[in-house]
Formats: sequence, structure tokens, C-alpha cells
Amino acid sequence: MAEPIRILFAVLDAFPHDQVSADLTPTLWSLAEEGGWSREGGRSVLSAATYPNHATFITGDAPSQHRIFTNRAWSGNELRPAQDVGPRTATLFDACRAAGRKSLGLFGDQNLVGVCGAEKADEHWPPRGVLPEGAPRGELGYGADRAVVDALDAMDRAHAQFVFMQLDEMDTVRHLRGPLGDAVLEQGRATDSALAEILERFRSDWKNTLVIVVSDHDHEGVNPGALDLAAEVAARGLNVQVDHEGTSALVVGAIAEGQLLDLPGVVGTALLCPGFNLVWGAPGQQFGIDWGLASQHGSPRTMNQLAVVGGGHPAAREIGKEIEASRPSGLGWAPRIRTLLSL
Repeated sequence: MAEPIRILFAVLDAFPHDQVSADLTPTLWSLAEEGGWSREGGRSVLSAATYPNHATFITGDAPSQHRIFTNRAWSGNELRPAQDVGPRTATLFDACRAAGRKSLGLFGDQNLVGVCGAEKADEHWPPRGVLPEGAPRGELGYGADRAVVDALDAMDRAHAQFVFMQLDEMDTVRHLRGPLGDAVLEQGRATDSALAEILERFRSDWKNTLVIVVSDHDHEGVNPGALDLAAEVAARGLNVQVDHEGTSALVVGAIAEGQLLDLPGVVGTALLCPGFNLVWGAPGQQFGIDWGLASQHGSPRTMNQLAVVGGGHPAAREIGKEIEASRPSGLGWAPRIRTLLSL
């Protein structure tokens, strides 16, 4: 009887999809040689932001179903912090628990515990989404990659069949230093090194291990200043709610596409589901508040996702060949994992 597969699903937040090489990222390069790498990148859901895409990774559902449309969730008749609401649909953690499969969840961004419903995992970190005092932090206050590696050491890894983890520091560096450049390359090496440490913890059973490494979104450089669409729709008397999301904004309520395109700075729209429209501006346009960041995400221009598959399990080569010949959607990973784990 074949031994059960173990799946490691790692999100390298905002990692550039095309920055994989033997010199810069030897860990990712080695995984790609075992399985494959989508050189054109995968495709995120909209908005191209952290929380809706993580909710999609863990459920396999679109934002119209899990209801996390931006970094906030639609609950009742209002937008609330996504970590306080969580996904509306069942997660892989739920499915593992129901099937008797041990699961772990580890996140640099502490809010992702709530966003991904990770309290249903057998073990999760940080506990209840609160970074412990003294845990290493990145420049924007989220858990450093080092903190995630250390947290894994304290968990029961030997019996885990599904491990979902997120390393956050690349996203911080790109926000603060720009979408590309020396700082991004340096962080790429550091994140790849942290991933190597994580994988080393699972080498003893590598032949049964499948590793899936993705990013949630890309980045684009932004200009100083931001447009407050919420103030604009209020001034026009439009009965809608607006949630700003970097280089995009969510508009909730009954409104025609022509009215959306008539708003200042808006050049494109996408209907996510009835009553929920995403809008975006020209390259460099921010919405909401100018936080003084060098790059942002949210618009369709930042939908590229890293997608690398490796490991010693035979599925690595099969899936690797598939993603090398396509642009995998973020919607497809959870259904694939459910099948592989017989959930």
C-alpha cells in the first residue's frame, strides 16, 4: 500500500514570478528541476491583494463565494477586517479535520490566521493571530520569515499531511523599496534561504512530499498622491460603498459601468459579482490614502503569481509539466490538493 502524500503549500508573499534562477534562488530552482515552474506566472483573483488570494488558495473559491474581496470582507451589509470574518466557504483545514488528516498553518502576516480560518488546523501560528512578544518582525510589523521558520520547529511536523505557510518579508520590501531593484533581489535570496530551511525539516520523507510554492500577487510602482473615491462618490450622491485597495478600489452597490468610468482616475472596471465592481486607474495611480509607499498592488496589472512545484513525490513531475505549459489560476490549487489528499 502506497504511503500517504504530504503536501507543503508555501506562499512567498509578492515574490516576483520571474525571479527564479540557479544563482538567485537555488531552492526554488532545485524544486523546479524536480517538478516545474510557470515562467509566465500564474494568475491571481481580483482584487490582486493578499487576503482575497489567500482565501482563494485555502478554499478554491472566488471572492464572490468566500466574500473576501479586498483586504476586507463583506459581512452583512458592511465591509469588515477580513481577519475578523474569515472565508464564508469551507477551507482545506476544515476538510483535513473532517477526513482525519493532520494540518498545520504558519503565517508571517498574523492576520492570515483569521483570513484562512487556520484555527481549524491541528496547529497554527501565531496563536489566534497575535504575534508573540519578542517574535522577529519585518519593517511593517508583520512576522519576519525567521519567525515562521522558528515556529515550524516547535510544531509536530512528522504526522502533518498538509502544511500551509506564508513568508511575508518580500511584500514589505517591495512596498517600501519599489517593485524591482537591488533590495528586492537581496530579499529574494533571503526568502529563498528561509524556504530552504523549511524544506530541510521535511527531507526525511521527501519521496512522499509534494511542494507547491506560489505568490499571491505582483507589485507596480506608484506615483505620489492618491484619489479618495469614497469622498468622490459621496460628493456625487451615489448610493455605494468604496473600499480602497492600493492601485484598485472596490465599489459596492448598484451603479452603471458608465458612472464608474466617469469617476476621476478610473480607466478600467471588472464586475466581480452582482453589485461588486473593481475599478483601477492608469499605471502609478493610487486610491485612498498616500501611505508613502514605493509600490502597491490591487489592479489587474499585478495579477502575476509565482508558481513552482517540486518534491520527491511522483505528482511533482506531472503537475510541473502542466504548469510549465500553462498559466495556473490561483483558483485551481485547493481542488487539486483535495484530490491528492482524498479529502
